Amino acid sequence: MTTSPPLEQSTSRTDSMPDGERPPGSNASATGSPEPLISMHVVRTERLALVALTPEFARAALEDRAKLGRILGARVPETWPGADFAGMLPLIARGSEDVSPGVGLTRLIVHAADETLIGETGFHGPPDASGTVEVGYSIVPAYRGLGFAVEATRALIRDALARPGIRRITAECLDDNTASLRVLEKLGMRRVGSAGATLRFELLPCSRKGEERNRAWASRQFSP
Repeated sequence: MTTSPPLEQSTSRTDSMPDGERPPGSNASATGSPEPLISMHVVRTERLALVALTPEFARAALEDRAKLGRILGARVPETWPGADFAGMLPLIARGSEDVSPGVGLTRLIVHAADETLIGETGFHGPPDASGTVEVGYSIVPAYRGLGFAVEATRALIRDALARPGIRRITAECLDDNTASLRVLEKLGMRRVGSAGATLRFELLPCSRKGEERNRAWASRQFSP
């Protein structure tokens, strides 16, 4: 996975979808009939729907891509998942089903107009004792260079910073990955160090002022 940038104009809102309902842009004729679902927590932006990746969804991705497509109401391209994220799916699939809406670490990125799964964005784990999480993303080749990583990850960060317990966002990127470096720059992340060819970045909206200031900062910076 990789990361994203300062803030194009994109609206983001969060919805809990009723059981059996599908995210915007779904089309039964293109993907088959939708199946009954657990409630899906969806973050919406101007062009995208970010769907929480539950263990059920991860198992569908591993066992039956057509089922994942029916669940999402979206086409699942052969280029998804990429090699790095494919290695993470079994870990997510073994996770607990008892996940409250909105707390999932990873979100699938669905292009609403094209009804296509185009990548994922998320955190590598829950916040540590200092409230730090590491962010990453990946976009399938056909949709790269169009601002989707930025749009999705911006919404992910805004949603995360509105929640208690998260005070600092970090990311890592290889020094020759020009595209990801641009994404990090647009997200307003600053370089804080390196280890060999790996550069380290952080977004530190609030270090001493408390979580209320953190949420207020996120609302100003990540709202249209």
